[in-house]
Amino acid sequence: MSSTCRGVVFNGDGTFQMRDDFPVPEPPPGGGVLKVEAVGMCGSDVAQLHGHKHVPGEKAPLVPGHEIVGRVHALADDANLGVAVGDRVAVDLVVRAPVSENNPFGLGEVYGYTMGLEDGHGLWGGYGEYMGVLPNTHLVKLTDDVDAAELTLFEPLANVCNWLSRMPVGEGETVVVQGPGHMGLVYAAEAKRRGAETVIVTGTDADALRLEVAREVGADVTVDVTATDLVAFVAEITGGAMADMAVDLADTTATVPLCLSLVRQGGKVQLAGLKNLAPVEMITDLIVLKGLTVLGGSGSTPNSMKEAVAILNSGEFPTGPLLGEVFGLDQIDEAMALLQRTADHDAVRVGLRHS
Repeated sequence: MSSTCRGVVFNGDGTFQMRDDFPVPEPPPGGGVLKVEAVGMCGSDVAQLHGHKHVPGEKAPLVPGHEIVGRVHALADDANLGVAVGDRVAVDLVVRAPVSENNPFGLGEVYGYTMGLEDGHGLWGGYGEYMGVLPNTHLVKLTDDVDAAELTLFEPLANVCNWLSRMPVGEGETVVVQGPGHMGLVYAAEAKRRGAETVIVTGTDADALRLEVAREVGADVTVDVTATDLVAFVAEITGGAMADMAVDLADTTATVPLCLSLVRQGGKVQLAGLKNLAPVEMITDLIVLKGLTVLGGSGSTPNSMKEAVAILNSGEFPTGPLLGEVFGLDQIDEAMALLQRTADHDAVRVGLRHS
């Protein structure tokens, strides 16, 4: 085996580079080393590339990538991670820390975000062919029967499972999902799987491919908001009652106030789309007068990750249509162009597969 490996580095200023001189890590005390099979490339990676820090302690330059699937390559003698060498695992991006007054959420290190090139070997994200695994990392075993690139959906699905545990979709409800990125598509598929009667996914005239896939994975209706008045449309198909729930997973601020107009009296609003800290103008009286429940979606939990992996391992989730396009590291320029939507075509999702 070679003593070096490759990895992509984000510099935090809009630039990236591929290096081939990283040393293959040795397991830290109590930890291990993962041979990364595949990593999903998330829309939040674009913000990270350009230095928009939305994770506490985020660093640059670093090796990014947080939707990580790999094989356990090595374990320290004192490792207690619940896995064996050779196991295929999903990596919880958050290494939990003790809850304290200064850290009320128990947030420790975050793979692909908070450990940079100056931290040991520097390989702490899925854009590298290998990565270090710290003690107390939550690893969950994945099936060998599904392609690794498809299984990287565990991370967005774990987020969705968490949000739906806190704000459930009821049987027979109407749900509007704004934003047909891979988070929005995963949400639509899971909401339908859990019993939503009508799932509506919205996008723009640039999202034709994504809206087509939305229908394939469970959306009953898709709407191009550049050609249709969304509020009037939802009012028409619900007989004026409006939706039971509106979910914001778009990257524009306009979708936030729109959620308040899309839901019925006593309805539910889930806000989970990052806006890179841009201010949002909205009429909060609608929250009061309509008696709305508004919930922020901030990520996954260990329990929601276990739930997501169980769903994927069962083969009950439409991973194939949501795969998108997958590239090797030697195609990183093409992959990044597609992720940033500067390529000459679109994809529902972008991923890296390490050979």
